[in-house]
Amino acid sequence: MTQPPESPATVPLGMVMVYMPDRGVGDLMWHLPTLRAIAARALEGKVLLAARPSSRARELLAGEPCVEAVDYLDYRAGTFRRQVEILDFYKLCRRRRPRSVWILEKIDPPAIGAALAGVRERRGFGLGHGQERWLTHGPHLPRAMRPAHRIDKLAAFEEAHGLKVASREPALTPVPAALEIVEKRFGDLPRPWVVYGVGASEPRRCWPLDRFTSLSAALSDLGGTHFWLGGPGDSARVKFEMARADRGAVNVNVCDLKLDVGAALMARADLFIGNDSGPLNLAASVGIPAIGLFGDSPPLEYSRFLRPIIGPRGGMTSLSVESVTGIARLSL
Repeated sequence: MTQPPESPATVPLGMVMVYMPDRGVGDLMWHLPTLRAIAARALEGKVLLAARPSSRARELLAGEPCVEAVDYLDYRAGTFRRQVEILDFYKLCRRRRPRSVWILEKIDPPAIGAALAGVRERRGFGLGHGQERWLTHGPHLPRAMRPAHRIDKLAAFEEAHGLKVASREPALTPVPAALEIVEKRFGDLPRPWVVYGVGASEPRRCWPLDRFTSLSAALSDLGGTHFWLGGPGDSARVKFEMARADRGAVNVNVCDLKLDVGAALMARADLFIGNDSGPLNLAASVGIPAIGLFGDSPPLEYSRFLRPIIGPRGGMTSLSVESVTGIARLSL
């Protein structure tokens, strides 16, 4: 499957590099408008992206015109974490030789690495950290913004640096090869297509799996196909629940899909219903109605495609099937 080139022989030297240290898929989607705005300012109209492997940026952004290449920098832990992160970014800058680096965080190690590698233009959040003294050029975000949500920080950073962002919609372009896989594998299945996002990075963000079984039964009179999307570790439990599911709709276990194919599936679906997770952000990013189950945690509202459901006090277990069913029917 097509991916952005990685080899120094195929990537021009001296481009603008953006470092996004956040580790989630959702984080990546939130940053897309900022990436495009920085790329629009660059002469090439593109940027190099340095990101964590867990963001899955390389596969998800394979169809993104503003990204020339994606380099992965591992998340480091341990006593010498800071020194290793400085060395990692120093080596990357020496290899790519960017003319400027935009660090979309307050952390100092990448700024130190870029400075040691001779990158003259370095921009970062600041937020009262060492970046403000000599590591990055201003304007910086005020220290009062430290507890703000990442999306709010990005918006403030864009404004401070004169970056033009007309919309916070990620508007992710699915990879054509992934769309072909979806059509070949699922194209003959009946509609409407509803995708259930049953996984999440934290147990507290997960609606009990048997609630999805009850939800599938409640929507089965509409027919169509229900896709159960989670991680590989969710597959066995999904298979068990699907065996108990109502037969009024076709139920398909898609926990085996790569994330780019999952995004392509959602781009062809009619509705997403799922936990506060990467797939929820992907669903909104490819432009389908996305019902997000948030329990009593703060909802996401950056996209017009997001429809958050906040449960009563008690978290996800207090969120009823009936409340989700009613909103789902209105969305189909």
